[in-house]
Order: sequence, then structure tokens, then C-alpha cells
Amino acid sequence: MRPTLACVLAGLLLACIPAGADFEDVTTGSGLDTVDSGPLTIWASYGPGVAWGDYDQDGDLDVFLTARFDHLGQETAELLGYQQLSEIPQNHSDQEAVLATSTGQSYLMQNQGDGTFVDVSDETGVGSSDVTTLGATWVDFDGDGDVDLYLSNYGRANLLNPEGSGADNQMFLNDNGTFRDVTTETRLGNPGHSSGSVWADYDHDGDMDCYSLNFGMVDEYTNQARRESNILYRNNGDSNGDGIPEFGDQTGEAGVFGQSEGSLVDFETLIGPSLQISTTAPVNPSTQVALPSGISDSPAGSGMSWAAVWVDIDGDGWEDLFVASDFGTSPLYRNNQDGTFDLVTAELSIDFLGTAMGTHAADIDLDGDLDMCQSNFGPNYLWMNNGDSFFEASDQAGINTNILVNWDCHFFDYDLDGDMDLWFGVGRINQYISNQYNSLYRNDGDLNGDGIPDFTDVAGDLGIAGSNKTMGTALADFDNDGDLDILMAHSDRPVMLWRNTAVEDGTGAWLKVRLHGTELGSNSHGIGCLVKVHLEDGTVLVQHAYAGDGFLGSSDPAIHFGLGNQTIEYLEVTWSTGHTQTIEGVQINSVLDVEEELPPPVNDFSAYVLAVMTLMIILLLWPLLQRNS
Repeated sequence: MRPTLACVLAGLLLACIPAGADFEDVTTGSGLDTVDSGPLTIWASYGPGVAWGDYDQDGDLDVFLTARFDHLGQETAELLGYQQLSEIPQNHSDQEAVLATSTGQSYLMQNQGDGTFVDVSDETGVGSSDVTTLGATWVDFDGDGDVDLYLSNYGRANLLNPEGSGADNQMFLNDNGTFRDVTTETRLGNPGHSSGSVWADYDHDGDMDCYSLNFGMVDEYTNQARRESNILYRNNGDSNGDGIPEFGDQTGEAGVFGQSEGSLVDFETLIGPSLQISTTAPVNPSTQVALPSGISDSPAGSGMSWAAVWVDIDGDGWEDLFVASDFGTSPLYRNNQDGTFDLVTAELSIDFLGTAMGTHAADIDLDGDLDMCQSNFGPNYLWMNNGDSFFEASDQAGINTNILVNWDCHFFDYDLDGDMDLWFGVGRINQYISNQYNSLYRNDGDLNGDGIPDFTDVAGDLGIAGSNKTMGTALADFDNDGDLDILMAHSDRPVMLWRNTAVEDGTGAWLKVRLHGTELGSNSHGIGCLVKVHLEDGTVLVQHAYAGDGFLGSSDPAIHFGLGNQTIEYLEVTWSTGHTQTIEGVQINSVLDVEEELPPPVNDFSAYVLAVMTLMIILLLWPLLQRNS
């Protein structure tokens, strides 16, 4: 909600702006409180993650929860009384204890529609024990209308003998609510140390392509790391007639390695040499750990990728790619519309060193282009889009106030007042850092006239700051009341489901948009397609749908708008075909299902006239051509 002028003049701005909507912990009795993702870890930072998707197509969102595990076994060794993992004698029973904590459990929890969830892992065929699944993304990869499930598996960190220590990713095809593993048929089994995936129709051929992220390996005790390249999988359709699309590795052709280029073999990842991590205190606290110079400051990326976002940075209608990279620079790739990308990190002034874990995109200043957040080990970055470049505005916006280990970042309008707020999930990364509390920065608008929104952290007021180690986070309207709720996955306690009360509190109107592409047009859920809501006061709200977002997350694929006290003039959808569809008469506080309108066909008569004129010109010129010959 906006402050009154009297509050500003009285100098009581912070006191006059209420926190707005509230959040209610509804975990107990939901069924999610029974989920045990694996061994509790205080500082080991591997899982769990969260993915929302309506797998059974009953109108409410179900959730897949990934595993939690001690990837090196060092924390387990400490609990057993050892200073170092290497101190455990070979063939000792404590070796088995360490091995037991190196994997976790994943679950598929079905939404019952009454605020409760039940475990359906066994009957559906997904959700397993003894896995290292970190990321999960719901996506309709085969275009049949239901969402399938792609799992990003980490494997085992082995910095001495890294080859083969990753675990193959898995693609599960949804067959009327049960799943079968089609990894082999699709060729999507990224063999690296994977952290997650983001999907988009980057080539605009109507089907979903996959950018699969690999983090590589890091050992904070020895300060050693090995970076690893990512894989861009292009959906080539079902060429062999088995009903399952096959994917090709386009990483080299597209140039989106996530690091400086190397000698790559298709469908494999490039694991780099062991590198020393610098822990000297830099001028910028967000770069307090970095890889050696020449790697950390490369605009091509550090090769240690936690997250990414497909986002149209230049408004040309094509999805570009930003990769959140740890221990260095996060690369930005511009889509050339021909299957290739240009590296524009330096060109667009986004070549800052950082320790990126999460990223997301939204139009936070209501100027029509998409801005980005980047969570760091230290103060976070807010990348404001100027159209032809970005500038880092966290200080001016008031979000650069903590030096905590920030993992997830998400934009969403939690209070439905018409502008995008900003969430950061926080959790310690080693035994030397103890403080951890989440942030939810409310967007208060441009209060001082500098063109940059001002933010206030209200997480403490709303009760969601907490003191637990929050890892994966995802947003969804799980109760279908119109506002976005938060599911937090913790490594040191079970998950927590927070119900948003914005609708009940009457903080603003809302609109939920669900896109439905056609077989001859855009992808089935309109992922990446731009939606603009034109309000009665002239404000234009801009968003698009994601398949995979944040850190270890996959949120509600519907597009949620807070409207404040405004009504809607009309709505526009720009599909991946390039066609813009206009919808009028849109009601506030409603769910709008938009069926894709295909571009109008080329006028047959105009084409006929053009052909006749071309023929006449040829006939007129033919004698002259004959004479000259």
C-alpha cells in the first residue's frame, strides 16, 4: 500500500506504511509435516528443493520435494567426533554412517484441495529413496497438455577423482497421472553434478527446450573447487515415431557453456581442474570467496551454476539467458533468434563479481522492461534494466542490507498492491556463519524520485524471517484463493507452508492468467510468452510464465498479478509466434484462461496479385534479356 502524503511530510514514513498482507503457518496437519527428505544438516547446503505443478490436472497444484543430503560427509564426520573426514579409518563402521547421509528421499505430494497433501510417490512412480535429486521442474516437454517431471541429480562430490561421480538426470513422462522414465529415449540424462533446470522455447518452434545446470564441486575445508559446463538441450520433436521427443545437445552451437569454452563432447559435461578458492576479504562483501583471477572475472561465467532465468532483456520477443554463477561473474547471453547466442555480460554492464545462488526477473519499476535479482553470499544485487544496459541498484533500493548467505530470490506481489516485492531465502553455508533470517522486501514505489523503487524488509513483521536454514523456495496459490503462498524447504527442519492472507485482508484486487498454446503455435503452457495488463490509470503490468525459477525451485506456472484498487482496461499476450492477442472485458479477482490466437493467414488475394505482377515483369523484361545475351 502507498503511504499518505501526510506520513511523508511528518517524517513517519516507515511507521505509516502497514505491512499489508500476512502469512499464516499452515504446515501442521497439512501432510507436508510428515515429509522426511533426508538427514538434517546444519550447514551442508544440498537440498531440499520445491516444485509446484498440477500433475493430475484436477485444478489444484501438487508439489514435488527433492532430497536433502550431506554431499561430502564432512558434517556427519564432525558429529561422529572427527575433525576431518579423512580421519575415519577405512572399513570402519563410521564410514557406513557417512555413506548413509550422502543421499536423501524425494516425494510427490498430491493436493487434496482442502489444505492437505498425501504422499503418492509409490503409486505414481516418482519420488525415491537413496537419491541426490536437488532440482525438479514441471514442464510439458511432449506437448500433450499435462506436465512432465525433470529431475536434476547431483551425485557424489569427488574432487580427487571427479570423472563419473555425477548422477544422470531423469525425465519422467506423465501418462494420465503415472510416470515412466524416458531419460534414455529423450537423451536428457545430463551426467554432471546438476543443480536444476530452466525451460523455454528459445528457438520458437513451438516446443520446450531445456537448459540443464551443473554446479560442479566445492570443498570448503580444503578450499578446492572444480567447475563444470552446462548443457542446452534442443527439443527436436518425435522423429522416430515412438511418441517421445528426442533432444539434441546444442551447447556448443549456441555458445551457452556457463563458463569459458572448452573441448566438449555432445551430451557430456566438461569438468575443470581443481582450483583454489580465495577467501581474502575483498572490497565488495558479495565477492568474499572467488576462483582464481581470469576465471572468476571472466564474463563467460565461473562454471559453477546454481540457477538461471530465461528472460527477454531487450524486448525483441525472444528469451535471453542469465546464469547465476557462484565464485565469480554471472554470464548473460542474448538470443540471436537463429539458435545462437551472444555473450553480452560486459556489453550490458552486468560483469560484477559475485557469489550468485539464485536469480529471477520482473518489471519492478513499471517501465515495461524486465529487471533481475541475484542472491549472493553477502549483499544481493538488483539489476535494473535500462533497455540497452543494466545498472546495479541494490543500495539505492534499500535491499543491500545483509551479508548473509542468500540462496533463493523471487519477485512476486505478495500484498496485491500492483508492484513486485522481493523475497530472499537465507541459510548458513559453513560452521563459521551462524546468523540466518529470510527477507521479504516490500516495494513501496519510488519515494524519492530517483526512478528506483524503495524497498522495506517486512519479513520479521510477517513472521517469515525465521532462523532456519532455508534452501529451495517456490511460490504457488495452493489454496486457489488468488494470492501467492510460500513453501520453504529447510535443511535443518521439515518444510514449512505459509498461506498468504492478502485476499482475506483486502489489500488489493488480483488476476491469475493461465496460457494455453495451440499445437500449431506456441508451447502448451505459454512459457516465456509475455503478458501485459493495462490498468485504468494507464499503468501497464508485465510478466511471463516460467518453467523452473529461483534456487532449487519451480513455481506456479500461472501468471499472478496484483492490481491494487485498479480495474483492467484490457490484456495483451504476445505469443512465441510473435502474434499479440488482445483480450477485453477482463474481470478483476478472477482466473483468466487464454487460448492462443494464431496469427492471421497471409491474404491469398494479395499473394496472387504479387505473383501475377512478378510474372508480368519477367515477361516484359524477357525480350531485353534475350537481346543482350
